[in-house]
Amino acid sequence: MTHMENLQPNLDEQARQDARYNAALTSINRAKMERERQGYIVMSAAMNYGEGALGDGWFGKVSHAAKLFMIAFTCALPVVFVWAYLL
Repeated sequence: MTHMENLQPNLDEQARQDARYNAALTSINRAKMERERQGYIVMSAAMNYGEGALGDGWFGKVSHAAKLFMIAFTCALPVVFVWAYLL
């Protein structure tokens, strides 16, 4: 048995470890890209919502009505609580 024959299992193990390392790096990079893609989706949705809510279309009118309702509800709620619990 020569010295080169003794090295063959070490070379096979090194090749296996290199393949495993490359697969792990690919998986990590894929996860980073997915997380970045999701961030872009969230920002795009937020930007489009803001532009739509401030526009003159149907969505802008509904959004404005919802804002007015919430303001009125917030102003009326303390009065209702006073009537219900203190009077």
